Amino acid sequence: MSESLQQTPSSLNLDLSYLEDIAGGSNDFIIEMIDMFLEQTPGYFDEIKQAIADGNWKTVSDLAHKVKPTLAFMGSNESKEIMAKIEMDTRNLENLDEVEPIFNELHSFCLQLFAELKIARDNLPRD
Repeated sequence: MSESLQQTPSSLNLDLSYLEDIAGGSNDFIIEMIDMFLEQTPGYFDEIKQAIADGNWKTVSDLAHKVKPTLAFMGSNESKEIMAKIEMDTRNLENLDEVEPIFNELHSFCLQLFAELKIARDNLPRD
């Protein structure tokens, strides 16, 4: 396993404290942000996967740049860092043979993240 793959998160450490801080006590805001993330992000992951398959590194870099901050926003800083590596490697055309396996592991992890976020959202009482 490459050093980069070892950086892939192996367990969920969901930390919504940043989102809670900016929500100012509004569960409705948190729910809205989680819903938006869950609606948009899986599609971005599909687009990244296709761009990797096509060798379209500029698209991979652009989409990784777009997704990266939302991962941190949802409390997954490790995932954000891995997405940042994908962004930089594809922007600089470096380590391209590592991009697909790293992305695939990150995608698997994020599928768990999406499920956990749904549970967190469903357990939040409305304002």
